[in-house]
Amino acid sequence: MPSKPSTEADPYFAPTEAGGLDALFERTPDPQFAPTEAASLDSLLDRPLEKAKPATAPAPEPDGPVATFFYARVHNFAAICQSMSAPELTSFVNEVRRLLSASALALDGEIAQRRPDSILCVFTHNPEDRVPTDAKRGLHAAILTVHECMELAARVAARPQGASIPPLSIAIGVHLGTGDITRRAVNKSHATVHATGEAVEIARLLEVVAADMHWSVVTSIATRHAGGTRVDAGRCGTLGLPDDTFLEVVEISGLVPRVGSTTPLAHYDALRESLRRNQQLSKAAADGGTRGAGHLLIEDYRLLRKIGEGGNASIFLAQPLAGGTTQVLKVLRPGAADHEMGLQRFIQEFALATGIDHPNVARIYRQGFSGDSAYIAMEYFPLGDLRSRMQKAMDPGVALYYLRQIAAGLEAIHQIGIVHRDLKPDNVMLRADGMVAIADFGVAKQMTMQITDTGAGESVGTPYYLSPEQALGRPVDARCDLYSLGVMAYEMLTGSKPYLARTARDLLQMHVSDPVPQLPATHKKLQPILDRMMAKDPAKRYASATALLDAMKVLGP
Repeated sequence: MPSKPSTEADPYFAPTEAGGLDALFERTPDPQFAPTEAASLDSLLDRPLEKAKPATAPAPEPDGPVATFFYARVHNFAAICQSMSAPELTSFVNEVRRLLSASALALDGEIAQRRPDSILCVFTHNPEDRVPTDAKRGLHAAILTVHECMELAARVAARPQGASIPPLSIAIGVHLGTGDITRRAVNKSHATVHATGEAVEIARLLEVVAADMHWSVVTSIATRHAGGTRVDAGRCGTLGLPDDTFLEVVEISGLVPRVGSTTPLAHYDALRESLRRNQQLSKAAADGGTRGAGHLLIEDYRLLRKIGEGGNASIFLAQPLAGGTTQVLKVLRPGAADHEMGLQRFIQEFALATGIDHPNVARIYRQGFSGDSAYIAMEYFPLGDLRSRMQKAMDPGVALYYLRQIAAGLEAIHQIGIVHRDLKPDNVMLRADGMVAIADFGVAKQMTMQITDTGAGESVGTPYYLSPEQALGRPVDARCDLYSLGVMAYEMLTGSKPYLARTARDLLQMHVSDPVPQLPATHKKLQPILDRMMAKDPAKRYASATALLDAMKVLGP
C-alpha cells in the first residue's frame, strides 16, 4: 500500500461520514496495515500483467450488450471504522478501496460504481480474443479479491480491539448477462463506465445471496460454465427472482491450476482456504443477528415451476440436482409476517409425516433449510388431486374404491397418534396406478403432542369439511377425520357438498346442528355408514378408521 495515496478526488467514491476522504488521505497510513502479502496475480493466473492502459476519450455509444458484472461488498466495514483512530481509519479505508479494485483492474475490468465498502465492475469481451474471457476474468478476480480481503481481515483481527468488533468479511456476486454499458469520466489510472440493466441487478442480488448463505462468491450456473474449467464450484441451488422466474446458482470454491502450470500448489490452496475462512467469518458475524433479505433460494434442487400457493407456503415442482425422481417442494415463504409460527408448523409437519410408511399416504423425502427458506420435499403426483375427479357424481364402485383407500391411509396415521384435521379432496392425491394418497400434514396434530400453534377455541381446517367439534373449537381426536371423510363420501356419491351457506359462520353452524344429509335412493345401502361417519356427536361415530373399514366389508369389493 503506498505511503501517501493521491489526493485527487474521485467523483464515484463517496466521502465517509467521519470526514472527507481528501482530508483522510493526507494522513500517514498506519503500519498496522502493511501491504498485503497475497501471491502476485501473474503467478496465480500464469500470465504477465500489463499496466493499466490510459483511457480513451469518452464515447456516448454503449458497448456490446453482453458482459460479466462483478459486485462486491465488504461487511462490517462501518463497525470496524468506528473502532479506529484517525490514522488507522485512513489506512483501513485506503486498503479496502485498493483491494476491492486491484484484482478487477489487473484483469482488465472497469469500475462502474464505487463506494467505501463496495464496488461494481464490468468485464467486457475483447474482440481480439478468439473465445470470450470476460466470465473467467470476473470469476478469477472475485476469488483473488476474497483472498486479499482475508489477509486484511487477519490484520484487523490482530488489533487489540479485534475481539470486540465483528469480523471483516466480503460477499461477491458475479453474473454474465445483458447490460447497458457507456464510457464516462476518465480517472488518472483507469477508465470508468456507467452500467445498468438486468444483469447488473442480478449481480447485486447474488451478492446478497452470498452474504445470507455465507458463500463467499456466488454466480449463476451459466456464468460458471462460461468461466472455464479452472473455476471450481461447490454448493448449488435455485434462486427465485423478483419476476417469479428462477436462476440456478453455484458457490465458487476455488481455482484449479492450469495443466502444466509451474505455480506452486500452495498458492491455490491459499485461495481455497481464504474462501473457506471468509465463509466462517461471515457466519460468525451473522450468528444471533437478523435474518436475510427474504429472497427464495433452495440448495440442491432445480426449481422447474410454481404449481401452487396457499397459507404461508409456495409449492414448486423441482428436480434434485443430484438426479432422481421429480419432487414437490413445499416452501415456507421467506419474510412472511408469521414466519416463526409457520416454521414451527413446518418442522412439526415433517416430524409427523416422516413416521408414516403406507401406500395411501404421500411419501416425504426430506426437510431442508436453505438461507431464509425452509422446505419439505415430497412425492410428486402428476395426475393431481381427487378434486379433479369430483366435478360430478362418481360411479358408486369408484367412490367406494377411493373411500376404502382414504380410510386405510387414515388408519395408518391414526395408529401412530396423528390427526390430520384438514382432510379434503385437495389433500388426497392421485397416483398413476390408480391408488390415492393422503397428503399435506400442515395442520395435523399428534394426539400426545403439546404444541402452541393452535389452542382451545380456534378452528383449524377447511369449512366445507370441518367436523362439528372443530367448528366449536373443541378438542379433537381421530374421529374428526372420519367426519371429514363422510363429507367427502357424500360429495363423491352425489356431486354436491352436503352443506351450503352464504357465510362461513352459517356453514359452521350447519355442521354443528343440521341433520346428516340423505343420499339418493340408489345409494340407500350406504346411508347407515354415512350416518355414523357424519354423526354430530363424536361418540356416535365409528371409533376408528379400522372400524369403518370393517363396516365397509359387508358392501363387497
